[in-house]
Amino acid sequence: PSRVEWRRRAMWLQDSEAAAKFRQRGFLLVADLASVFLFSGIIFGWAPLSAMLVDEGFYSHQCVGEPAPCDAQANSLNLAFTIGSTAVSFLSIPAGMLVDKFGPAVGTVVAAVLEISGLIGIAVCEDVNRETGFDLFLVSFTMISVGGAFTMFNAYSAPFLFKSSMNVVIELTACLFDGSCIIFTFFKMAYD
Repeated sequence: PSRVEWRRRAMWLQDSEAAAKFRQRGFLLVADLASVFLFSGIIFGWAPLSAMLVDEGFYSHQCVGEPAPCDAQANSLNLAFTIGSTAVSFLSIPAGMLVDKFGPAVGTVVAAVLEISGLIGIAVCEDVNRETGFDLFLVSFTMISVGGAFTMFNAYSAPFLFKSSMNVVIELTACLFDGSCIIFTFFKMAYD
């Protein structure tokens, strides 16, 4: 851009209303892309999470008569992944309809409630299972899966705020969804 173009942009940014709008949209974009990376597809990074769960002894009570890790433990963990990833597919249409009808703000609240509840559930699932026999890990992992799907659906409304860069924002969203499967790899590296 020429000097005249830079001056025009600088004058535009000095206009307080336009600058505030620009900052709001920029914050929304950064928050949107960060939430996609941190939450939307993390369940698909299953291998490192599964390894950590085996090391922590999740479902080790199912190894009757044999040392952990055992096949029954691996099957229970894989069942949680199967149900969680399948729930994403089954609930995609209803979740998309909810976001279309009530907007991304409501969808974001639903995603946050599901994600936070799922993470808290995973934190307390061993105690709950020991005391009641209820498999809270399965429910919690499914909640995280569905919350991630909601996060992804909500993210596709943000590119419409950036008409000139819409394709780039959509591509970033899709790439960050794929990249979010590496989150548990970072956890595994910190764990080891």
